[in-house]
Amino acid sequence: MATSTGRICCFTCNKAKATSKCAGCLKDFCFTHLSDHRQELTNQLDDIEVHRDLFRQALNEQTTDPQTHPLIKKIDQWEQDSINKIHETVKEVRQVLFQHILRHTNQIEEKLNLLTKQIRACREEDDIIETDLSRWHNEFIQLNEQLIKPQNIIIEYNSTPLVNKIHVDISSNKAHTIDEPIKSNEDIHINTHSYPQVTYPFFFFIKWDAQRSFHFLDRTTRSSLSYVHNIDTSTKSNGKIIQLSKALSWILRHAVIKEGLQFQYDGYVFVKDVLKHPTFANKYTIEDIHQCVETNEKKRFALKTDRVTGQEMIRAQLK
Repeated sequence: MATSTGRICCFTCNKAKATSKCAGCLKDFCFTHLSDHRQELTNQLDDIEVHRDLFRQALNEQTTDPQTHPLIKKIDQWEQDSINKIHETVKEVRQVLFQHILRHTNQIEEKLNLLTKQIRACREEDDIIETDLSRWHNEFIQLNEQLIKPQNIIIEYNSTPLVNKIHVDISSNKAHTIDEPIKSNEDIHINTHSYPQVTYPFFFFIKWDAQRSFHFLDRTTRSSLSYVHNIDTSTKSNGKIIQLSKALSWILRHAVIKEGLQFQYDGYVFVKDVLKHPTFANKYTIEDIHQCVETNEKKRFALKTDRVTGQEMIRAQLK
């Protein structure tokens, strides 16, 4: 903005001074605030490099051991669920069959006892005739067939599969790719690190509604997610929460690897591991972390629940 004297005002202090234009944002800064602006850009670059290092380490781990990929774990989980479902069904069917077989064998035993009495009576009375021998022979054949293949017990197979077949769908949809940025009718800066996480590889569509919300459709998990844009969080943090926010920013942005914290490829670390660190131990609780995340006006942090362990995880968002 130019003053009546023709001098340019600094974007930060709004004072008419000698200024220099930033080639990136095209804003004018005085020499004092230009240095501050450059330092802010340097800090943002540091954050990006931290996330780059975390991602590189996760990528190396998956390259070395592809079995650690989340999609492979989904297949492993499907395998285990299928085995458990089959075992449960087999156990139920066996129990039902055991009961019927026991009842059936008792009936055969009664018939066998009756034949045994007839044969003993025939021998004791020495009254042996060909017709009785033929009849008893045929009855023993029938009893043997009934023992092996009971007529009233049939094993049938349901036409509905017990276990759904699994397959890998390589979609050709170009809903969003790494090389093709998301386009919108509005000039919107989208920071994907501040929105709900979806599984990878993912395909999602974004639509603005009247409440200015994003709607995600994750085709991998067949689930939908929503994110409300520009929620007003006017709650002010107290001194303890402010100190916690600074400590979290330090360890999550600059010291995850150095302090030996276990992390995922997307930068998340376990909350319990953070609380065990000497900087946080006996000073903060998980409720403090919840409050810090919820009341942070700049949304510097994000929480999620690990699907494998069920434990809470936290990460620092990109600025």
